[in-house]
Amino acid sequence: MSLGNNIKKYRHDLGMTQEELAGMLCITSQAVSRWESGAGLPDITQVIPLAQALNVSIDALFGFNTDSYDVKLAEEVTRKANSLRDTGESSQGAYNAVEYLDQQCEENIFNYGIMTSYVQAVGHMSRFVNPKNSYYTGLLKDDSKLWNQIVRNAENRAMQVIRYSGSKKLSDECHFALAWLCWHTQRWEKGRQHVEALPSIGSNMIRESLLPYYIDISTDEGKENWNAQIRDNYQILYTAESMMWISPLNEMEQNCLWGIAIIDRFMENEKMKAHCQGFCRDTYKFLIGAYLRNNEPEKAAECWKELMAKIDGYIDFCAGIRERDLEEINRIYGLKAANNMRNYTREWIDTKLQFILGQLKSWSSEEVYSEFEKLIL
Repeated sequence: MSLGNNIKKYRHDLGMTQEELAGMLCITSQAVSRWESGAGLPDITQVIPLAQALNVSIDALFGFNTDSYDVKLAEEVTRKANSLRDTGESSQGAYNAVEYLDQQCEENIFNYGIMTSYVQAVGHMSRFVNPKNSYYTGLLKDDSKLWNQIVRNAENRAMQVIRYSGSKKLSDECHFALAWLCWHTQRWEKGRQHVEALPSIGSNMIRESLLPYYIDISTDEGKENWNAQIRDNYQILYTAESMMWISPLNEMEQNCLWGIAIIDRFMENEKMKAHCQGFCRDTYKFLIGAYLRNNEPEKAAECWKELMAKIDGYIDFCAGIRERDLEEINRIYGLKAANNMRNYTREWIDTKLQFILGQLKSWSSEEVYSEFEKLIL
């Protein structure tokens, strides 16, 4: 396509008139008309403002296909951000990832993949900022102005992705992250709007994983609605976290053991191991938490030892994988799984486990946790 056709296309995509575009550039609408008809070209000084006004890159404005480059860059940036997130103390790692991605968004203003990673990173970070969440660490408690600015940045970038990226996948990921962000910032109605925008099937960014958090359980009707969501949309990990706080121990136990059995079956295929580790670890965590909250330290310790045995096995598996050729690993397992296996070391998981133990301690009485701690030493 010619430059004029590209200007016209991107202007139409934004629902913008020639007069509106001209106003943004401080030129006449006749000048825009000449560009689009091919009768004239923008001055070199107008190229950057024109691309910014149309919310596209300069390469895209001139018809160069940058999709492949943008996707590759976004993947590299996201891997670096995930590495920062998973290094050291959890809340500080989450903040470091957000800072890094914010910088990358400023440097790559038209890369929707990087914008989406930023929104997701802020959603993840919000759990450490929310005083009512079990992950709360007091992050930014003395700098609410900075946190509010981070939230605004996330919402603005998410809206750019949703409106202009043309990617359903990236839009779903932004809605999903914003729903969590709204939940942690107690903006219930806004959060529900993002939940309703999500697909119900065909993606793991689905509304059923979030709806239980938006149901008021202060009434009998609310509790029944919550139980219906759990019953009709049986999702192992998401329901386990909710059930730990609300459900009877026998129901929680049944859900988690059923889920763990399914995850174990998946992991019989070594290509699934990397994808299942987080689900396995967190399902055990919530089951152990339920045992501790119900004064069952012996059962909690038994589950912890089972989890440690599975983690030890996966560490050995990853060590063997890392001895193989990098290109072969990427080809066989995929980039996401390969990256997980490269990073999964004893030092890395020990940091995660220390954080989990801190959570378990906060969820149980001092006496019960002390007994649990003796049993797992």
